[in-house]
Amino acid sequence: METQLEMVQKCLPIEINGICLKPLTKYLKSISKKWMIFIIMIFPIEHNEFSGKIERLRYSEIKTRIKGLTSEKISDTTLSARLKELEAIKILKKEHFAEIPPRVEYYLTPLGIQLRNSLLPLIEWAVHACHET
Repeated sequence: METQLEMVQKCLPIEINGICLKPLTKYLKSISKKWMIFIIMIFPIEHNEFSGKIERLRYSEIKTRIKGLTSEKISDTTLSARLKELEAIKILKKEHFAEIPPRVEYYLTPLGIQLRNSLLPLIEWAVHACHET
């Protein structure tokens, strides 16, 4: 098993104060794009050890919820691209149902839930910082 020092040395030169930032760059390239945090945050989470339920949203529900958050509109092309990017980094999962008409649902993966929960303190900080000035 690798020691902390060995892991950090693999990260060089992307390391600060003994903390490897290399994995962060992978995710920041994606989640820093416009609309990404909105998309991640609109998924309701009812996942806990009792229910085990992860809320799923259809494409139209995602678009409607984003529309309700901002006066700007997200184009279908952009939304589709962002959803594909979140799938590629395993934040979202897309499930197809063999029905007529076809049905597709999106939901946060366990990694996506962790990311969403990690973003909450940042959002709270931003709200406080905004209102303190």
